[in-house]
Amino acid sequence: MRNIATTSWLNRIGRYSIVAIGLAGLISQASAQTMLTPTETLSAQREVHRVESGQKFFGDAKYVGAESCKSCHETQHKEWQGTIHSTMLRMTTPDNVLGDFNDRIVTYKDVKVKSKDGKEEKLTFQVKAHKKDGKFFFTVLDKDSAANNQTFEIAKTLGSKWDQQYEIKVGENYLPGILRWSVAAKDWIITSYRPYDWVIPDGTPDGRPTKLEELPKNRFAEAKCSGCHTTGFEFYKDEAAGHWKAKGNGEPGVACERCHGPASKHVAEAEEAKAAGKKLAPEATTIVHPLKDLNSLQQTELCGQCHGRHTSKKSSESNFQQGFRPGDVDMTSRARFWNHSGTSNPAEYKYFWPNDWSKRNRQQWQDFQKSAHFTKAGMTCLTCHSFNGKAESSQLRMKPEQLCVSCHTNTAYAKRPNSEMFKDSPMQKAGVQCIDCHMPKNGYRSEETASGPHPWDVTAHTFMVAKPEMELRQGIRSSCATCHEGAGKKLQSGVQTPAFDTNTLDIMLKQKQAMTRADIDEVEKLLKSVSTKNPQAKKLADEARGKLNFVLLDGSLGFHNQEKAMASIAEAKKLAEKAAKSK
Repeated sequence: MRNIATTSWLNRIGRYSIVAIGLAGLISQASAQTMLTPTETLSAQREVHRVESGQKFFGDAKYVGAESCKSCHETQHKEWQGTIHSTMLRMTTPDNVLGDFNDRIVTYKDVKVKSKDGKEEKLTFQVKAHKKDGKFFFTVLDKDSAANNQTFEIAKTLGSKWDQQYEIKVGENYLPGILRWSVAAKDWIITSYRPYDWVIPDGTPDGRPTKLEELPKNRFAEAKCSGCHTTGFEFYKDEAAGHWKAKGNGEPGVACERCHGPASKHVAEAEEAKAAGKKLAPEATTIVHPLKDLNSLQQTELCGQCHGRHTSKKSSESNFQQGFRPGDVDMTSRARFWNHSGTSNPAEYKYFWPNDWSKRNRQQWQDFQKSAHFTKAGMTCLTCHSFNGKAESSQLRMKPEQLCVSCHTNTAYAKRPNSEMFKDSPMQKAGVQCIDCHMPKNGYRSEETASGPHPWDVTAHTFMVAKPEMELRQGIRSSCATCHEGAGKKLQSGVQTPAFDTNTLDIMLKQKQAMTRADIDEVEKLLKSVSTKNPQAKKLADEARGKLNFVLLDGSLGFHNQEKAMASIAEAKKLAEKAAKSK
């Protein structure tokens, strides 16, 4: 056996050394929130839950709006207002518009459109984003005749953290606007909502801008967006009008009742109790606290109603299902969730990599269902995320590294020494966090922006490392890419990481694993030769097994901290040799 305590696997391969492997951190958070830890949430999930079915539990309860909750839950209401959920849909004001409306002109090149006779044409046209008197507008320009320009006022904003969509009002309905703003790239996304709807071929190279009355009614937001961006929203198809209409507009944003359920009965109970000078009994109230009242499957489906790409099984024209209540577990009977392998429509492949991992946004539900966190550990979305966490933290319960460490220790819930192994490694010293490799940004929200390629801004929720071989075989962006190709992540220590092509990284990692495995097998062979009848030999063998298990239970075959792993294996070998020689 080689001197594995001091020999680096990379030194065995060549002169290069990996200082850090990882992706840009998912989250920047100033301070940890004071709330339940992941292990505490898992403990709560093992209790008996009181909601069997959301439909049965709520009955004929109605939605009453977040303001009805404020008087009794002022702190929670204030916290909610600072979340991403509260910004999912808002009426337009100068304070909530993030896009560049300073007379910015964006060009759409070679957009495929069809003429009235069905012939396909490619048109290039421009859109101007501008503002006046506190109002914001999109104007589709006609180069041939400015009189044909079509101007649309922005009525609503959707989102605020990663990207921001805009809706225009068409009669009594709303339609997603032609431009979408990337918060990450600080630029306009030019592969936005069906650009071919906004121009009509008229024999000129740039066509004619579509008039308001000509915009497609089957694209209205009521059927495409409102299901996830509002609370208590219902809609119906007006056969006479030939399109979907809202039954009222619901409450803008993902508000209290979206996760806690319609609250009319709960509010009535609270008012009655207050009048009688009593307090509501938590176990009797007709409102749901998901973490306490729902089991793990119910919690996951609660988030999956929006955080999963799907269409309604009731109506394929709708991008969401209707009537879901917290506590329901029938999402798969209500909706057809998109994936790569399960669809016959090639147009849907663009949302997933060939291995079924997501490469676009709004698919955390699909990814999470593939993770060991869900299938083996019983975790849910609420294990790591909270309802009222800060927007800039993605509503996490703690800082990302604190979340991971709270379970991934030798003595905590996961019973794995991952954090002990990773501590003091070159990667940790360079500023790499667990999520940099285990939640890689290998997806994106748009194909490209007006100024360049798409930003890698969608984080995987499989919690599996995207190895270089995945990139080579399936085209999926590996976890190593950001640091080890081109302009990598600026690590906290300022360490300059060497750039490797994907093939070189793949070879290096496979060689490293093979060498580490060979060293482990050598120790295992020695342990098999130890006599268990000899107390001294058995004691030494148990110590050796403990050193070896420290590496094996970590699961990375030394990758988390190669030097520490090699040292532990070397110590195990010495003990195993002594045990084998004991008589």
